[in-house]
Order: sequence, then structure tokens, then C-alpha cells
Amino acid sequence: MGDLLRLSLTLTLVGIIGSGLSAQDKDADKEIERLFTAALNGRVVIRPQAANRLVALGQAGEARILKELGEDGLGLAAMGPAIIEAIGLCRSSELREALWPALSNGDFPWRPSVARALAEQPRDTETAAFQLHLDDPLAEVRAAMTRGFGQAEGSLEVLEENLLDGDDRVRQAAALALLDRGQKDVLWYLLEELKREDKYFERPTGTSARITVSRALSKRGLDLNGYDSRKEPTTPSNAKAIEQLEESLKGEPPPMTSWQTAGGPISLECIGLELRSCRAGEFFLRWTDDDRLLVGQGNPAVVRLPPGTTRKLVRGLAASYDGLEGKRFFGAPGCDLEQVLLRRTPSSHSEALVIAKGPALVPDLRPTPLTEGYAPLIATLPDGESTDPRLQHLLRRVRTALAVLGGSVADLRR
Repeated sequence: MGDLLRLSLTLTLVGIIGSGLSAQDKDADKEIERLFTAALNGRVVIRPQAANRLVALGQAGEARILKELGEDGLGLAAMGPAIIEAIGLCRSSELREALWPALSNGDFPWRPSVARALAEQPRDTETAAFQLHLDDPLAEVRAAMTRGFGQAEGSLEVLEENLLDGDDRVRQAAALALLDRGQKDVLWYLLEELKREDKYFERPTGTSARITVSRALSKRGLDLNGYDSRKEPTTPSNAKAIEQLEESLKGEPPPMTSWQTAGGPISLECIGLELRSCRAGEFFLRWTDDDRLLVGQGNPAVVRLPPGTTRKLVRGLAASYDGLEGKRFFGAPGCDLEQVLLRRTPSSHSEALVIAKGPALVPDLRPTPLTEGYAPLIATLPDGESTDPRLQHLLRRVRTALAVLGGSVADLRR
């Protein structure tokens, strides 16, 4: 009887332990599913946190992403940016191998997120793959590929070429990659970023650049001599800090193009057109009251327009605004954005109008009065060859982006 009793107790204990493990497994499964759902459909600020926690669970979390990915990898686009970027922290080679084809697919909607994921933990065997995408039409992709290319021990000469990119994010990535490879002279380019005071209408683009670069330099152990990125670079303490940094470099700064140098405040902005397409790239255009077309952020390219051009454009765009009966948002938040800013006089507040959508085509998304109002604006853009990458075939590229975002615009130059 004693043996039977011991056997019975043992079996009972095994059953209790087994049921406990089963409950734990169920709780773990629930947590994985909760995190996956939050990363997919939660509030925008929650999604990256949930995705990173999911990946931090290790193999179990990665298995959930693999399940959604599917054998053909078609599930990647449906996961959205947060999960895609978290894949960059995964160990699964199967997940990483799904990223490169997506990056090479011009119609894949979340290519910047794919690029950032790939650049998170680059492999030395991927150097050529990173280089292949250094001239991508999307600046966010170029910036991430530049970072990954540098970490994958890519050519210093190629990185130096990216210091000439028309987008400040790419130039910053190239300079920091070169700095990490021991090229101290690139600090001259990064010091220019610390001098920026530019804005895009009310958006403090110069401040954002100063914060990004100063944090990156501090992270690399560089003593900034008390430089405070939140203050203007012309304040006495910041001006002294920059002067000391320049003195520490010794020698003369390298020759720089206009867009590599720090940009200052822009006055008399009347019209702004900001286009962000997940397929056709980004454009930042401004028309000023003194008849200048400004292209790009930072230190923008300047195109002189005939006298009276901007005031005529303002009247036409104002009529388009008034024809919309006060409505100022069209579509739904997504990876495509079109924002128009209008100051009816140089001293008035800007009126913003936004059109947004996901990657899918939405017919007739842009209202007709606005499409008609765009035509005279686009007619002022230069086209053809240019030594400034921001102006290179500008008209054609902007027209392509507009067609993707909200529909084609009439060509008044024909």
C-alpha cells in the first residue's frame, strides 16, 4: 500500500506541475499575442515599444513574426513600420532575408523602415547590397543605407561621395560613418550642422539638426565644450564652443558646396509645398514675397522668379483655399503626405492644408480647386540638368510625386 500511495502522490504532483507549465505557456502566448497586436494596431507611440518588447522575448517573439510573414514573405507589408524596424534586432536569418527583396521593390510601402531595420545590425557580407541602394530616390533610405554601408566596412571614397548628397540626413549619416572609421576631418561638415538656424516656416529644422548631430557626437565621446543644441549657435556660449572645436581641428576647412554649409533664417515665405511620397521621394518647396523659389531645407537652392510672380501665385492659391469651404484635411494618415502652407501676406500666420493616405492609390483624393491651384506653382519649377542635386530634373520629379500622392496636375508649360 505504501508503494501505491507514493505512486499516486507522485502522479498527482506531476499532474499539478504539468498543469502549471501549461498555464504559464498560455500566459506567454497571450503576452506574445498582446504585444503583436499592440505593435500592429496600437496607438502610434505604443507600436515601436510593443514591437521591441516582442523581439526581446527571443525565439518565441520572432516565431510570431515569422508566422505572420508567411512562406512567400507577403505578410511583411501588412505588419507596418514598427514591426519591420524591430526585425532589425532579430536573430532570425529568415526574417532578415525577407527585408532585402522588400527594399528592392519600389512599390513596397515601408521601404525607409526596411532600410533602418537592415542598418541596425549590418553584416559584412552585405556591403555590396548596402552600396546598391546608396542612390535610392528616398532620402530616408539613402541615409539608412549609408549608415549600414559604413558599419559594414564599405569604401571610404563612396562614403565621401555621400557628403555631397542634397539631403542633410544623408550627409550627416555619411559624416558620422566616416568619423567612426577614423576620418576626423569630417568634423568640419558636422560643425556646419551645429551652426544651423534654418526653419521651414514655423518648423525648427535647424534646431532639429543641431540636436541630432550634437547627441551623435556626444555619444561618440566628443567634448563639445559646453555647446547647447537647444540654444541658437550665435549665443556667446555656443559661438565660443564652436570656435574652440574649429581650433582643435587645425588647418583649413575643406571646400564646401552651398548646401553643405549652415542655413540661416528665411524671411518673406508665402507659400510652402511639402511632398512626402513613400515611393517618389520628398520635396520641400517655398515661394517668397520677393520672388524666390526655395528648394530643400537647411541652406536651400534659390531660383529667381520674374517680379510679381509670388503675389500672383498667392492670390490663385488663396482662391483655391476659399473654394474648399474651410475644410483643411483630406484622406487618412499614412505613409504619403502632401502639405500646403499659405501666408496671404508675409506677416500673416500660415494656413495649413493636409492631404494624406496610405500606400494604395486613392482616386481624386486631392480636391479639384487645389489641383487647379497647384498648376501655376508647378509651372515655376526648373527642369533639366543641374549641379545641385535638389534641382536635378525637379519639375519631372515633383510632377511624379504629385501624381502618386493625389493625382496629376495640369502642365501649364506646354
